[in-house]
Amino acid sequence: LFRSPDSDVSLEEDREALRKEAERQALAQLEKAKTKPVAFAVRTNVGYNPSPSDDVPVHGMSISFEPKDFLHIKEKYSNDWWIGRLVKEGCEVGFIPSPVKLETMRTLQEQKMRQNRLSSSKSGGGNSSSSLGDVVTGTRRPTPPVSGPLDMSHLGNDLDALELEDEEAEVPGSPRSPLNSVSSVTTPTSNAKRIPFFKKTEHVPPYDVVPSMRPIILVGPSLKGYEVTDMMQKALFDFLKHRFDGRISITRVTADISLAKRSVLNNPSKHTIIERSSTRSSLAEVQSEIERIFELARTLQLVALDADTINHPAQLAKTSLAPIIVYIKITSPKVLHRLVKSRGKSQAKHLNVQMVAADKLAQCPPEMFDIILDENQLEDACEHLAEYLEAYWKATHPPSSNPPNPLLNRTMATAALAASPAPVSNLQVQVLTSLKRNLGFWSGRGVQDQDMGASPREEENTV
Repeated sequence: LFRSPDSDVSLEEDREALRKEAERQALAQLEKAKTKPVAFAVRTNVGYNPSPSDDVPVHGMSISFEPKDFLHIKEKYSNDWWIGRLVKEGCEVGFIPSPVKLETMRTLQEQKMRQNRLSSSKSGGGNSSSSLGDVVTGTRRPTPPVSGPLDMSHLGNDLDALELEDEEAEVPGSPRSPLNSVSSVTTPTSNAKRIPFFKKTEHVPPYDVVPSMRPIILVGPSLKGYEVTDMMQKALFDFLKHRFDGRISITRVTADISLAKRSVLNNPSKHTIIERSSTRSSLAEVQSEIERIFELARTLQLVALDADTINHPAQLAKTSLAPIIVYIKITSPKVLHRLVKSRGKSQAKHLNVQMVAADKLAQCPPEMFDIILDENQLEDACEHLAEYLEAYWKATHPPSSNPPNPLLNRTMATAALAASPAPVSNLQVQVLTSLKRNLGFWSGRGVQDQDMGASPREEENTV
């Protein structure tokens, strides 16, 4: 039996009608997702460039990203697509490929590359590099690359409700360049040392689950637990508390969160090794702190951690926290030397260890920090930090997400219940004045060498 041309036309019309209806429903779901709270956040380990062949639920509504970008995921649309947005000011919600979809696209890329290599070898070994796309090198700032999948079963992200269990399996990224003829899925080039010949390479998943709001962590100018560093950091925490009142949670963390590496938390065999080592925190305490930080971040408030044990950005490089590292920098070692000595004999006897710690921070490449406060005045440093955090707030709170996160609404409403702001006590005034006076040395970091020969009285006034 032969099908008439009319029936073919009818089938084509039916398909088109179904496609349009599916796109209309997807667009409606996308619009509803704008006002939904953030379910969880991820940091990307690969780059994605959409193409027309990606079967996006709504044409032109997919989101492109680069390695080390941050994404807020609102909900699951299908096994292949999530609904979310790039954490960047001006970016709205769209469709984000799931790990399953990225793996499918990576496989297609590899197949296409093999075919091109075979065809080029048959045609006389011509150069086929012209058909290759550009590899995203991953030179974006904040945090260094991390490896290993993250066990999300213990985190405060409601993933079960989204039915994402099957999708969170480890998905390897492609180390090769992508082809422009298909979707571009790219991985950053590795700066790691050469891998031993027989060692099995560890594949990196396309996404790492991170807190919905990146926690703020201060490091420098030297070691925590000593007066100079503690006073400077306390001044900044006090500033943040007042400047972002109602929008920030500042919490102290005593557990050693540098132990919260994915390779440890995901590998039970390593738990006993950590427990036997002479660490100040048990793994259970560390895991509990990580969960608490994730829970705080779910409110979409700024989260600042006063972490006792963190003095260097490398300590958190392999954790799931993806923090905003703020480096308080005193450029001149001579100025830091004088400051430590000015705090009395109890601090001066630990001078060497503080100078070594400051030197280690100074040797770090700038890419290891998100923001470096090297201003001469405390007020300027505070404004620099405030500008950065205001921009981050706008990136994480787009105008379309109205109403915002209900948890944040509740927090803001509680803060607004007070009829009038509490008056500042005389004690608070004295503490702040003392801090400001003691921290006036920020203006002395540009001291020239000849100033070092000033009289003791002049030196005391400078400090």
